Amino acid sequence: MPRLLIIQAATYRSRDDRRPLRIRKRKLVGAVMPYMAAMAPDNWNATLCDDAIDEPDYDGRYDVVAITVRTVTSLRAFEVADRFRERGVTVLMGGPHATFYHEEMADHADAVCIGEVEELFPQMLADAAAGRLQRFYKRKEPASLVGLQTPRWDLLNPKHHVFYSPYVIQQSRGCPYTCDFCAERRLNGDYGWRCRPADEIVEEIRKCRSRHIFFAASQFVGHKARTLELLEKLIPLKVHWSALFSPRFGLDEEFLDLAKRSGLLHVNMGIESVSQKTLKNMHKDFNHVQTYVEMIRNLNERSISYSFNFVLGGDTDDLEVMSTTLEFVQEHKVPAAYFNLLAPLRGTPLYDRMKADGAILDEPNLERWAGVHCHFHPKLMTQEQLMDGIKRMQREMYSWSSMLRRLRFPPRSLADFASWNINLTQRRVAYRSHYLNEFSEF
Repeated sequence: MPRLLIIQAATYRSRDDRRPLRIRKRKLVGAVMPYMAAMAPDNWNATLCDDAIDEPDYDGRYDVVAITVRTVTSLRAFEVADRFRERGVTVLMGGPHATFYHEEMADHADAVCIGEVEELFPQMLADAAAGRLQRFYKRKEPASLVGLQTPRWDLLNPKHHVFYSPYVIQQSRGCPYTCDFCAERRLNGDYGWRCRPADEIVEEIRKCRSRHIFFAASQFVGHKARTLELLEKLIPLKVHWSALFSPRFGLDEEFLDLAKRSGLLHVNMGIESVSQKTLKNMHKDFNHVQTYVEMIRNLNERSISYSFNFVLGGDTDDLEVMSTTLEFVQEHKVPAAYFNLLAPLRGTPLYDRMKADGAILDEPNLERWAGVHCHFHPKLMTQEQLMDGIKRMQREMYSWSSMLRRLRFPPRSLADFASWNINLTQRRVAYRSHYLNEFSEF
């Protein structure tokens, strides 16, 4: 029986410290490695390795090692891959990094999967066993999200997860929006937004046997009618779930009422900016700043925990934007917020424009390192001012005084506990000496 090792690569501690960033336990039960194991043919013996927790066993007797890679984990993944290949082990690679960096990845792997993995991964394993691997594997059409295999959660080590660990469930892929800075649409082939059948999602939730679910979806409500169908089917399960969806659904009281009845615990929303001018520049002016207070009220009235994403550093952002943003979240007691520095990612209109203008700095290291890094010249401030400002925002947001002003203490509901959990996690991020804006614990 051929032996397969599936690795989720870690990130390095910093640019100057080339040791893997280790954590004790994760706060989510991830789906990537268990899902890859589920796609392996029955005659393969699969083992999982979370590189952020355990060092891979380089001396293990494996026929194939498959490594899933993000850009921030790519350099560590290459190190791991090279060490296995030195021992004569066949290495396969894939993941989000492969979409735009597959040629680079091919220097460290025997074969690279570009984009969606369905049908391709089993073929890669068969070709590896037969000694006929191709350099690249890529789909010619979007993968069907009907009849997906159930992840092999049984292969995960339960000691690697905290007691309260939501299971990650695939709900949809892609995004219906075309924001200027986001590469999500193109990572899997620019196929738009697609969702799984509601009944199959419900069955997978039953199989995981957890009442705590995190839906893996860049946009949970890509199609409202289909989402409402899923919410109705979630009610009998009595689960608590979290997801990401557009702020406009925070204004839809009918939707929020059903979401709450179905078990909505926490929602993350990309509101991006408190400036309508900045939103317009981002091609995200379907967000309306004047509706944010109403949205917050709707969520608070239903005791739904929530967090906001902000992106800072756009052409219309000046030094005041950081103070204005922080004042907004403090004044309205926003439970949690993530302050992200704009990044010209490959596959985005922002990247194409900055590349043409020669505005991208140190492109080889773009998104390679955890932490706050600026890879372009901001128009209305310096790089140092932007980076230092975001770090200051994070520290002020997650200071004890701020948390006690914004959050209910002692917590009285599950939503309160969820908000405190996020804040305590982000406090550790903000006050680390080597400041990391990278969600390694998840």
